[in-house]
Amino acid sequence: MRLRLFRSWWLMTLKGLLAISFGLMIFIKQYTLVKQSLALAFGILMLSSGVLIILGAFIHKKTNPRWVWWLIEGAIDILISLFFIIKPDWARALFLNVMAIWAVFLGIIQIITALRLITYMRNWWTLVITGVLSIALAVTAFFNPLYKEFAVVVVVGIFAVVFGLIMIYISRILRNVYL
Repeated sequence: MRLRLFRSWWLMTLKGLLAISFGLMIFIKQYTLVKQSLALAFGILMLSSGVLIILGAFIHKKTNPRWVWWLIEGAIDILISLFFIIKPDWARALFLNVMAIWAVFLGIIQIITALRLITYMRNWWTLVITGVLSIALAVTAFFNPLYKEFAVVVVVGIFAVVFGLIMIYISRILRNVYL
């Protein structure tokens, strides 16, 4: 019954591709993107992520009693994304703080999920690495005294690409477990 939870491995692949696209967009646009639309781009990424998580929650509604937590995570992602999309000027001013808080929660959720998947996945530790990277990004954003806009772009871009690659890798593992 629990193996049916892995049938939506492709949602994680999509989330990974979105993160990689976001990271590459940051590297291509770099400083111009920071000045004009990093907050908006992050909002679109969060909206897409929230929709995918909510879709996964409803797909797993019958097989996972914890599907409500996925629904809550997706709703929080969508609420954050709406703030970034509707008020990009305000969001740009608060970007680092909001992103850091989101990264901490994401990291904690990923570490907890990895620990619950130990019996089902051989490479559960990859999800722990993603969670630790999320928390490390948050700490960098909060406590980096030199955070200039360009340095933030590089950190966010690298994190997005690494996060996306790990998500795709984990989705392949889940696919192999399901199939």
